[in-house]
Amino acid sequence: MKSIVEELRNRRVTPGQMQIAVSILQIENCRAREVLNAEWKNFYPDQFLILKGCKGSNNIIVRDRSILKEIGLLPRLDKIFIFNQINYFKLYHYCKQNFSHLFVRFKGKHNLKVTHGFRYAAVEQIGNEFFIRDVLFHRSVKSGRFYKTKSKGVSNDKKKNANIV
Repeated sequence: MKSIVEELRNRRVTPGQMQIAVSILQIENCRAREVLNAEWKNFYPDQFLILKGCKGSNNIIVRDRSILKEIGLLPRLDKIFIFNQINYFKLYHYCKQNFSHLFVRFKGKHNLKVTHGFRYAAVEQIGNEFFIRDVLFHRSVKSGRFYKTKSKGVSNDKKKNANIV
């Protein structure tokens, strides 16, 4: 999957905070709040960015080199937050405008928010609740069931095998 950052670089356009934030959402399957709360003190140029996990989730470590490079080129407009020019409202409308196919594709899902569209897309081929939780960095059993698509049901044999691991 080509990220927005890579696409803009191919067009010779410098990505801004919004494009970088959305690329992180697409690639890392994290929550919008985790990205928007990214702090400069957790950014290690050319190595990684640590996003603090919300709702009891593990921290997410962003290692994508193109994203890290673009973050390093951003002006430090705030002493603490990397994406200080973006709030959830702006992020939601940007995603709704540019990724509306994700919102339509999973229409009817409970509590659909900005990152849920990316998350559903990331795990739609996975039928195992345990693997879904791993991909999404979730700890709760409820989240594995929440993101599992009805058409990709898991048989009882597969559930038993998943418990053995």
